[in-house]
Amino acid sequence: MDDYLDDQYYSELEEDYDNDNVNNNVTLLSENNLYQEFQDRLEIIKDKIGETSQVVLNLLIFFNFEVKTIYDKLLLNDQSEQIKIQLQEQGIYKVSQLNFHSNMICSICEDNNTQGYSLNCNHKFCNNCWNQMIEVQFSSQIPLVRCLQDQCFERLPNSFLEQYSKYTQILIKRFMQHDDEITWCPGLNCENVFKCKNFSHSIKCPCGIKFCSKCRQEKHYPIPCDILKKVLEYQQSNDYWVTLHASKCPQCGRLIQRTEGCFHLKCLCGQHFCFKCSGPWAKDHEKSFYTCPYMNTNKNPSKYALLLNNELQSINNIIRIIEQSIKELKQKVKKLQLDNLLEYSEKFIQLLKKSKLFLYYKFYLMENKDIQIYEQTFQQFQDELNIFLIIIQNKIMEIEENEQIRDKMILEFINFEDSEKKVLRNLKIKKQFIKQYIIETLIK
Repeated sequence: MDDYLDDQYYSELEEDYDNDNVNNNVTLLSENNLYQEFQDRLEIIKDKIGETSQVVLNLLIFFNFEVKTIYDKLLLNDQSEQIKIQLQEQGIYKVSQLNFHSNMICSICEDNNTQGYSLNCNHKFCNNCWNQMIEVQFSSQIPLVRCLQDQCFERLPNSFLEQYSKYTQILIKRFMQHDDEITWCPGLNCENVFKCKNFSHSIKCPCGIKFCSKCRQEKHYPIPCDILKKVLEYQQSNDYWVTLHASKCPQCGRLIQRTEGCFHLKCLCGQHFCFKCSGPWAKDHEKSFYTCPYMNTNKNPSKYALLLNNELQSINNIIRIIEQSIKELKQKVKKLQLDNLLEYSEKFIQLLKKSKLFLYYKFYLMENKDIQIYEQTFQQFQDELNIFLIIIQNKIMEIEENEQIRDKMILEFINFEDSEKKVLRNLKIKKQFIKQYIIETLIK
């Protein structure tokens, strides 16, 4: 299991357990901050392996920004010198200088009396040809532009490419994907990025989303990241087209379609992986490029996936109905009269979202373990949710049917009776019980 199973993580079981961003050293980063973070990491690697910034950057791009791999290959490997020779042959240790020319002939388009530049190799190309290649590379998310001459390993230096905002954005994105301290909000259309020095299962973004710093999914405590990932993969595998015609990159999550050829795929992020099992390309795969020793891994639709999707869809529909009803009421009624209803509706929606996480764990147990005890408890929780749903719906109807709304007169406060509040208290108790059960089963 992962970080969720350490003692610190399970030390507290509050009713609504949230880590404070400040206590977890969480900092919201701007794009400039991010690039500075990247440059700081570059300096650390540079000092450790004793190479220039340009060579370190070349190594990062070559090894897909896997810093540990660089250290393993160049510092901890008995054959590090041989590896360096192989890298030198591919131009990794070349540090090119730009030479600008006027009144030159481009080696590609053969334009006369044009302006352009060359690298140490002295292959001359016009500005237009260079710019076209730069655009092609950046559009493919590749922060590398080699000499346009075939089989030449010289490359445009970082100091030159930094003038392009797209270049720094690609570097930042690739860096973010491989740095454990950098995380980002999964909210729709939210681009907020954070530096999080300590693991946090709940970072609160200014957009309102709470999310896990490790897997960058919405807050899912007490479900561990690896179980959540497994269940989400089961969900996705139920998509017939994806199952048959595409495979997800294990590094960045892109879906890659295969139209013909062998199972060996290479993603835009640089990751080599197997089409059949969606796992990183390993030595076992090289026994045959048209068969996979792990072909039944991850790719088979779960027999419970349809059941899971139906139940999730039902919960999502209820959340949408409640949110839409409240939105419409806010336009009709003074907020003051809706305070209680707004408060209880929000609590109910949060419980519904928590029930989705409990449903994920139920699905995980159905796939792997005895489900009976958990299923009974979860069903009781869902029954209580249905009771409280009726209470909320009745309160909404009570307002909507009130004739005084039409004349915009003051509406009486919508209060909740003690018996109705008791249902909410029971839900919170059952929620806590399920959380405790999940934690205990994970620790065993």
